[in-house]
Amino acid sequence: RNRTIKEQEKKLADCLDKLHAGEILRRKLHNTIQELKGNIRVYCRVRPYLPDEVMTGQPVTDIPHMEFSKDASGLIVSYTAAEKLGRRGENVKNDFSFDHVFGPHHRQEDTFEEVSGLVQSALDGYNVCIFAYGQTGSGKTHTMQGPTDPSSEHRGIIPRSMEQIFETGDKMLVDGWEYKFTASFLEIYNETLHDLIGSGSEKIEIKLVNEKTRDVEVTNVKNVQVRNTYDVHQLLLKANKNRSVAATKCNERSSRSHSVFRLKIEGTNTRNGEGVVGNLNLVDLAGSERVAHSGSTGQRLKEAQAINNSLAELGNVIMALNERKPHVPYRNSKLTYLLCNSLGGNSKTLMFVNVNPLEKHLSETINSLRFATKVNRTDLGTAKKNKC
Repeated sequence: RNRTIKEQEKKLADCLDKLHAGEILRRKLHNTIQELKGNIRVYCRVRPYLPDEVMTGQPVTDIPHMEFSKDASGLIVSYTAAEKLGRRGENVKNDFSFDHVFGPHHRQEDTFEEVSGLVQSALDGYNVCIFAYGQTGSGKTHTMQGPTDPSSEHRGIIPRSMEQIFETGDKMLVDGWEYKFTASFLEIYNETLHDLIGSGSEKIEIKLVNEKTRDVEVTNVKNVQVRNTYDVHQLLLKANKNRSVAATKCNERSSRSHSVFRLKIEGTNTRNGEGVVGNLNLVDLAGSERVAHSGSTGQRLKEAQAINNSLAELGNVIMALNERKPHVPYRNSKLTYLLCNSLGGNSKTLMFVNVNPLEKHLSETINSLRFATKVNRTDLGTAKKNKC
């Protein structure tokens, strides 16, 4: 009988060893796939028309001046030169190519399917950053958060990422993995950091803790341990209530700040003692806008100038990285300083360029797409796994 027990114990041990080896192989293959896709990638998303933006009977997904390639990687934007350069009668086509292009018919579920691999990388111990860029009213907040209803099919990347993280974390218990998830939520408003879920009574600062990897920490921010999607939903409700928003002509509920959802993932394998630390940054940038179009005055004008300046500094950082300059001006704005690890450090990074379909915004649309093209050419090198 003892012999039978020992044989069964040996078989169990062998099975656990094979399971562990399989998990190591899965991580290696998964990370290889992510690296082949590029450690910085750009997805373009064109939102559909809103009901009040089209004539009666016109489909909200029918955008005559935009063509989408069949392989979901190209976008052609057409306009007459008279609208832009003063040369009447000439039809101009701008051809853009990205890692993926989502047309107006794509659902929230479709966009997240392309993002889920990066979320898994965060669980595996990598730094991951996903941010949405585009003009005011182009659908950035919808892409990143969606509606407040946690059961809605329109929920965005933040709630879907957390659903995947909790679900996968539970599944990995059988492999000996136990996780701790700690969340914080910040905004950058007029070049000042605010805690969206804390008391806001103390000054918040960004400190560089590792010059080589460009890792930063944020002081005096409330960090909350989250255990399920309900905990995250409560944080999102509180953050949305506190975020700086205001009405402009471009968007009646225009975000006036950059918001950053940060999740620290600490994993420990109780069987072999292995430990990993991943960081997931999910960023909804304030909308770029031309002051003449938005109608901003007074405090709204000051906000618009701060937003545009910080986005311009983001462009300067991307340009410096592209040209491999010895000095990259991360500290010129709070946004680039906070994201310096994601932009030029040890991180896997994805940018959504969100596009407004309206013809009257074509000039701003083309500027956004050109900036996204520059980002797509940026080489960050290979991200490294964080072990502990």
